[in-house]
Amino acid sequence: MKLIYGDPRYRKVQVCSTWTRYLLTTHPVEFITTVGRVNGRSIPNIAPFATCLDTSYEPPYITFSASLRQHGINSKHQGNYKMNTYLNIKQNGMFIVNVPGRDLLSILDIVAFPYRRSKLEDKIEKSSLRRLDPFVLSLNDAYPPLIAECLAHMECNLVDIHRPGRSDHYNITGEVVGASYDSSLGIRLDEIRENIVRRTFHHFGSVSSDHTLRFIGYIDHDKIQTITFGLEK
Repeated sequence: MKLIYGDPRYRKVQVCSTWTRYLLTTHPVEFITTVGRVNGRSIPNIAPFATCLDTSYEPPYITFSASLRQHGINSKHQGNYKMNTYLNIKQNGMFIVNVPGRDLLSILDIVAFPYRRSKLEDKIEKSSLRRLDPFVLSLNDAYPPLIAECLAHMECNLVDIHRPGRSDHYNITGEVVGASYDSSLGIRLDEIRENIVRRTFHHFGSVSSDHTLRFIGYIDHDKIQTITFGLEK
């Protein structure tokens, strides 16, 4: 279709539909903790995801997307290996969404490292994070931990795992059965929400010229910092 000068669409630049990931700009990074039984022992796991969204208010649901296949540090798939977060949730039906502050940016390389299932290691211990028992999920036999250094926590029981159409991700939905936050965020609800915005960080996607680099942005800073890590998205 030929556009005539003066048509409001004349100012628009049409691009490929795969630009969706770039045009939906900000995605808060959350640390999702799970636990799974691997090689006869129970191993907790942590991974950063930038695909979390509250998808129901009553009851409270959280949905996040996990890739069908595990990503390497350069964001390319590592064969047909499933993500450990997905496998753990399939195994015991629980996960916790932990909201990290930007002071945890320095450990992204560690928590994002994609171990194969047979060689899975405790990334929580490797990153020197402290585990806490969850308030509600600890009533179960095997449960994922809260991360003490994070700002807020939502404890979830699995509701559904769904792959929409030909999507390259699973949508994983959990019902929030327990919620908590760090007292450093304040007392009043509006104060707590504002401080979460100020202290968290967002994922802006990979750098077009080098897919091993990721854009990470702070909401209250007039800059975007670029760091290298392999986000499990």
